[in-house]
Amino acid sequence: MEIIKSPVYFDTNIFIYAIDGHEEYQDLLQNMFEHIAENKILVITSELTLAECLVKPMRDENKESIEQYTNHIKTSELLKVKAVSRNILISSADTRNKLGLKLPDAIHMATAIDQECKTFITNDRKLKAPEGMERIYIKDLL
Repeated sequence: MEIIKSPVYFDTNIFIYAIDGHEEYQDLLQNMFEHIAENKILVITSELTLAECLVKPMRDENKESIEQYTNHIKTSELLKVKAVSRNILISSADTRNKLGLKLPDAIHMATAIDQECKTFITNDRKLKAPEGMERIYIKDLL
């Protein structure tokens, strides 16, 4: 596992792969989570992540999946789930203009910037990060 600089931002797809158990990423994510726990790396995500993750389980009326997401995507010792505040929304408009992102991605990136994240982990190739923030695509780590 390459060195992950703290704090690190997890995009929504990381939670989907981990909680839904995508086989392709299972070993990689397990190793990454162990590395994060062992090195006490702070992980940041937005409350928007929970909303994005719940769409399919709610459509499918999958109560077990809804419970899994709501139990895992909440602030804990190593995970900070940040509110979508007025300041984040204003910052996301600026981020959207500068990086050409869609609004949800701009909210994620504005949250990462606000929390001074050094690393942004995603599997979304369209997502651009500002200079000075490392973007890691998990597919590239396979």
